[in-house]
Amino acid sequence: MNIHIERPSTIPIKEQIYLAIAQRIRTELFKPGQQLPSVRQFALQLAVSPLTVVAAYRLLEQAGLVRTVHGSGTFVSEQSRGLFDPPPQSGVAEANPWDWQLSLKDYLPRASMWSQSAIRLPPTILDMATASIHSSLLPSNLITDSIQKALTLYSDAVGKLSPFSGDPEFIAVIADYLRTYHVALEPHQMLITNGTQQGIDLFCRTFLGPGDTIAVETPCFSGAIDAFRLSQATIQPIPVDGQGIRLDVLEELVEKTTIKAIYTVPTYHNPTGTVMPLSRRRELLDFAVAHNILILEDEPHRELGFSDNVKKLPPPLKMLDASGRVIYLKGFSKFLFPGIRLGLLAADGTIYKRLLAAKSIVDLGSPLWLQKSLIPFFRSSQAEKYLTRLNQILRKRSQLVTETLISSLSPAIKWQKPARGLYLWLTLPPSVNADNLIPEAHHRGIHFLPSSIFYPGEPASNHLRICWTNLSDKDLPVSLTILCELLNSAVRNEGR
Repeated sequence: MNIHIERPSTIPIKEQIYLAIAQRIRTELFKPGQQLPSVRQFALQLAVSPLTVVAAYRLLEQAGLVRTVHGSGTFVSEQSRGLFDPPPQSGVAEANPWDWQLSLKDYLPRASMWSQSAIRLPPTILDMATASIHSSLLPSNLITDSIQKALTLYSDAVGKLSPFSGDPEFIAVIADYLRTYHVALEPHQMLITNGTQQGIDLFCRTFLGPGDTIAVETPCFSGAIDAFRLSQATIQPIPVDGQGIRLDVLEELVEKTTIKAIYTVPTYHNPTGTVMPLSRRRELLDFAVAHNILILEDEPHRELGFSDNVKKLPPPLKMLDASGRVIYLKGFSKFLFPGIRLGLLAADGTIYKRLLAAKSIVDLGSPLWLQKSLIPFFRSSQAEKYLTRLNQILRKRSQLVTETLISSLSPAIKWQKPARGLYLWLTLPPSVNADNLIPEAHHRGIHFLPSSIFYPGEPASNHLRICWTNLSDKDLPVSLTILCELLNSAVRNEGR
């Protein structure tokens, strides 16, 4: 186990060690019953005092994450069992032939996306966690037609590699498509990626490393936190309010430390659904310019503006950027097919060139055939017609969700009305832990994401995120009923 320690940090070393191990336990990289390194061994590895390790282990034990057996060592607590782990078997445990692997040093600090992935769910569970559009609403026939046309138009594409930056024809078509949504990007700014997650990874590989600090909206998209952690940069959580990331907290932070980058999802923030107003966007960009800070802007689904007039949404930060410090990420998976892992990254100047170099190292370019297969779809008028129809359907679903929660959910549970974006963030009373509700949720037949995975440090546990676009017309009302009954019961029990 490798733990990166920031020695000149304001966070005590014992707490840095505690947080690193706690995140591994919470994301199931450490399993129940697994023994942690001995105090002496760990102190030598980290070049710290044994008393520091003892203090870190004590914090873990106070949090209920480990148990110390006198004379034997410190072990991950059985209460830390993963959400998808089978219950422990009775009897004497057999020797595990893979135990030798625990001696291998790794550099993976956490894996929230993996640990909470709905792919690991039984098929009987109704998925209110995955942020995607239900298959019945996706343009299957339009994509099929697009692929068939591409087979004729680009029959030789299967045998060729794409340029590292992406296919020039596909990039030009996407640039035209984005102008419909007032996102004016030029082809020379654009780099095709395998989804926005790869864009985040390319940014981390290129610009983040030990000693750098990135400020992130908190709560924050867990896939981004995982990538930032892997870079060994220091993640500084910045709270959000009803208008997005808080500038007053950023101003306080910059007086004490050098911020290299800010990560933000200003349009339909993940997980809260907030839309940052134009005034806050301008203030954030002015702040970044004044302090020479990069901004990584993630905008996966501007098109899905069913509760707002899409054309009236504030422009992306990238459209306000006159100095080339905003790196813009855009995905297509949310409204086409989750399996189509294509997105784009937009940047300027040497920042673009360095990101392009990283892309060439990582995968030599995104698949050419996949890019070619979507050109007929985006070039036709069908894409806009499909999105118009999809937004009409999602608007009705939003109304259903809003009306159901207003009528059936305890007033002690707070949420943004009306439901907007793909996500809904619910806040429970402070003493209710959403993680503890997961087993009962699975027993009742639903799954949601607890708030703990959306925090880079010590998590707030009394929130949860649901996605209501990933369910069929039949399953959505059933899931909402189960959710309301589960949460109302938790609130009632909390009051006893």
